[in-house]
Amino acid sequence: MRPVRTFILAAVGAATLWGQQFQIDLDYLKDKASDAVDLSLNSDTLQLAGRFLNGKDPDEAKVKKLIMGIAGIYIKSFEFKTAGAYAAADLEKIRTQLKAPEWSRIVGVKSEGNENTEIWMRMDKGKIAGVAILSSEPRRITVANLVGNIDLDSLSDLGGRFGLPSMGKKK
Repeated sequence: MRPVRTFILAAVGAATLWGQQFQIDLDYLKDKASDAVDLSLNSDTLQLAGRFLNGKDPDEAKVKKLIMGIAGIYIKSFEFKTAGAYAAADLEKIRTQLKAPEWSRIVGVKSEGNENTEIWMRMDKGKIAGVAILSSEPRRITVANLVGNIDLDSLSDLGGRFGLPSMGKKK
């Protein structure tokens, strides 16, 4: 009985650590920001939200199916009173947490007005196990971190829901 209990405790501990390893530390930005938003939706909260989606509506059915595989959505956004309140080194601290070989940058977009978006993907045994979206503007930094089995083809269906930005998919 003791080996079984030890195994169960180890599995629970590993699962807890597995979920925590995906969360990106951004606490160092709190003191610099004038406003901060911290949204944390774990799998239980997502499952509850999924119950309110209409499975008969094609768009909502897609979203409902997608969130079933997601273990968490973590979004942190910081707004600053002035441009230049954060440094390039602050963004580099975020990128450093998204290290290879687990994480790889798959998209980088730079727009006018110093608006930048990067999408990072975490692979585990050949499957997508996480996606991180880093968006920076002169007065704002936002990081969205999705944890779990993620289908990139249907990820854009989450845009505009659960605090995630729209992914620009046209209907």
